[in-house]
Amino acid sequence: MDCKNFKNTVADLFDKEVAPNVKAACEKHISQCAECREYYEELLTTAELLRPRHSPVSKSENITAKTEKSTIFYKVAAILVGAIFLSGIAYATIRVLSPKLMTDEEKQMLVAHFVSKDCKDKYVIARGDEIIVNWTEGTWIQDGEESFIEEHPTNVYGYAFPVKTSTVMLDGQQLDIHFLPKLPASALKKMEIEHGKNHSWVYLTTTPVQVPADVKGNINPELTILLTGKPPKDSKTKSSIWTREGINEGFSWKNYTFTSWSSSQVWNIGWQLEEVAIRKDHHVRVNVCRGVSQEHINRIKKLMQENGVTNYEFINQK
Repeated sequence: MDCKNFKNTVADLFDKEVAPNVKAACEKHISQCAECREYYEELLTTAELLRPRHSPVSKSENITAKTEKSTIFYKVAAILVGAIFLSGIAYATIRVLSPKLMTDEEKQMLVAHFVSKDCKDKYVIARGDEIIVNWTEGTWIQDGEESFIEEHPTNVYGYAFPVKTSTVMLDGQQLDIHFLPKLPASALKKMEIEHGKNHSWVYLTTTPVQVPADVKGNINPELTILLTGKPPKDSKTKSSIWTREGINEGFSWKNYTFTSWSSSQVWNIGWQLEEVAIRKDHHVRVNVCRGVSQEHINRIKKLMQENGVTNYEFINQK
């Protein structure tokens, strides 16, 4: 997921029934991108300003609201504010499609027709009918400057391209949304996406492709977790846990990315551990600062077990 995709999908995070893979994709991007993390905070702050004063919700409250009324308000506010922020470019970008909006058959297909009028979300309806694209492990994805080989057994989420602002080509032929071929997702060898100001071009290839040697998989098998016990005063956050891709020997929070202990908030390390565990050669290092309680260490160990991480080490600060 890139910045455009995140901003086009962020409103779904305010839905308490948001699909886990959509949530995970947004969490992953927001944990790595300071700009989008700031965008989300601005979005949440603005939505809070729009909230009726008789029903206040703290900015630090769980992103998935505790009541149906709160959920509806925040999602509508997020869509409204997001549309203003994006200044109309949202309709030309990819939408990350929740699996709950697809049938079991559609999830297995390379391309499928998403009928927007069947959805209750006015934001989605406004995009018009879309072509869904799915893929599986081994597919080469080239999205703008981002290029990688899919390493997940199945694609984490589908992409939906609005017909009115996208052109989808399959092996050199433009697809007609009303006459889509019946091909399995595993048939796709490469998907290349080019973004214009008001239009996107998508090129799907089912014939064998030669992948350049410098194109790597999209899972980093190495992860470092920093336990600081109490949050550093200058970090301006209530978090006491931090993460960083790769192996890092440092104990300064400034060299890590902000995350959170709470499994219900956006910055959660559960998806990171689960993803790392997909690679058999994974390695997780936990840097433990002075004063960290055994309770926090045990919580990390439990998360490791729950997410299938077997190769890890705890290093105490000297």
